[in-house]
Amino acid sequence: MRTGTGLGTGAAPRPGQDLVPHTVPAPVFRALARARGGATAVDLLRGGQLSKRTLMVHALRRAADGHPEEGTAEAAYRGLVELNRRDRAAWREVMLHPYLDEGLTRALTALERGLPTDLRWLEQLTADAGRRAWHGVDAVCDGMALELRLADRGPFREVHGHELAEPLSAGQAQEWAQALRAAWTVLVRRHPWHAQAIATGLTTVVPLLPNPDGTEVSSAARRAFGAVAASLPDDPVLLALTLVHEFLHVQLGALLDLLPLHGPPTEARYHAPWRPDQRPAGALLQGTYAHLGVTDFWRTELASGTGGERARREYDTWREHTDTAAHTLLESGELLPAGRRFVTELREAVRRRPAPAGALRGRADLVHDLRGLGLRAGDTVLVHSALSAVGPVSNGAETMVSALLEVLGPNGTLVVYTPTPGDARAGTPASAPCTAPGFGVGVLAETVRNRPAALRSAHPRSAFTALGAQADHITSDHSLDCSLGKASPLGRLEELDARVLLMGVGFEACTAFHLAEYRIPSRLAGPHECAEVLLDTSSFAAVGAAYEATGAVRSGRVGLARCRLFDLADAVAFAVGRLADRSAGE
Repeated sequence: MRTGTGLGTGAAPRPGQDLVPHTVPAPVFRALARARGGATAVDLLRGGQLSKRTLMVHALRRAADGHPEEGTAEAAYRGLVELNRRDRAAWREVMLHPYLDEGLTRALTALERGLPTDLRWLEQLTADAGRRAWHGVDAVCDGMALELRLADRGPFREVHGHELAEPLSAGQAQEWAQALRAAWTVLVRRHPWHAQAIATGLTTVVPLLPNPDGTEVSSAARRAFGAVAASLPDDPVLLALTLVHEFLHVQLGALLDLLPLHGPPTEARYHAPWRPDQRPAGALLQGTYAHLGVTDFWRTELASGTGGERARREYDTWREHTDTAAHTLLESGELLPAGRRFVTELREAVRRRPAPAGALRGRADLVHDLRGLGLRAGDTVLVHSALSAVGPVSNGAETMVSALLEVLGPNGTLVVYTPTPGDARAGTPASAPCTAPGFGVGVLAETVRNRPAALRSAHPRSAFTALGAQADHITSDHSLDCSLGKASPLGRLEELDARVLLMGVGFEACTAFHLAEYRIPSRLAGPHECAEVLLDTSSFAAVGAAYEATGAVRSGRVGLARCRLFDLADAVAFAVGRLADRSAGE
């Protein structure tokens, strides 16, 4: 399998096809390293797993040639080819069975050593596609769905390294289902970036028994993509944390199949702050990455006002441990260049997400601050935000969205930018509604997108989401060949005399300045305003600073966040002149 860090992704080959390259685009690589890969990254990793497993099936067929298992291997191979021809979705389900990789690895190892191996499990897996006897669990919160299977039977589950629970009774399965639904609510409402990844790639939970002393256990296996194993805690927050922690292990394992981050194993061992024993570099990398998720989780719980002293204590502990381990990895000399970039991004994520400071803020506090800034009833406002800059907010983004809507009132409209990478809608008609999660836009925008009343424009990459009186007008008829020009929601916002609120972010995040770019002939690739344009945010900070110097920007704070409020049309008109001058000088 050819891999690299470049643009584009490969699709998994059908049996018999030539192999296609899989690449990890730089933005997705950075997002993964910061535990913000979301659905886009998991889709890419899943494609890599399909290719890997296809290669393994071919290798098994060849390895079994001349062995007693040849007939079974050939029958299984032919069954997969036929299933692929007849039902592509069922074939994908078989190929993504979480324990297929482990089973194929054991079979190939046995054949290489001349040992007998029983391949009936593979033949049975193909024959039983779509008819597994595992318990199904469906969870839905705020329109976001999670579908899981409780794998309480079946081969290879012992790879998780803990004592497996006995097959579940109907009552026990129901208890698990209720706990997972409660944990899903925690994830969707307070950790939406992790929820997106889990909804896209986690398919299976293996029930484990707790330790003899009653402590809970959990595990992810290197060759079990899509599965995590856990005992059942009483607290849904802890179950949500377990899913985040273990599924990050799963993601890193799949990334390592596409892109090596460290060299071959050595005898060297390194201190892991969370363990009494020293660890090889690869294991330390796995632990450090998973504990980035733990740090991130407790930081958000602290910011949401739901975690109390436990969240503060856990955040402080895991932030220090993760930062220390990242430094150890960078000093180890065992990371490849891609690994150094990965761990550097990881460490920056730890250091740039400090714990929220200050008193816990409720809805009334936020409403007071927003009105003090100058936001009014009836306003239409495009918001770009870093909610963490506000400080601790009771119930996090949900409270902030409610506060914004209260200030705007029934005649106002709240708008956020919810773009997606182009490949997030692969195979979806361009005119279909955009349902993919927003990419790199933060928790506030995703919370707005997940509100039941929210409307989203149908552009395949540059979608906007709106709530309120003008939502339909703003989001309808987003021209497919006009990402951010006059025929986009930005043009509608300009016509409506909308305002822009930058909350805890700078002018580099000001999407409205892209509308100005569309009005500079030298930046257009065609004769009309909705031609393709070279979108470039590198000068936005300087343009914004010059605009702010005119006195046209209202400044203040919402919580601890520095905020700027200004008229969109006025800012765009100013930016046209500044950006045109820059283009003329280039």
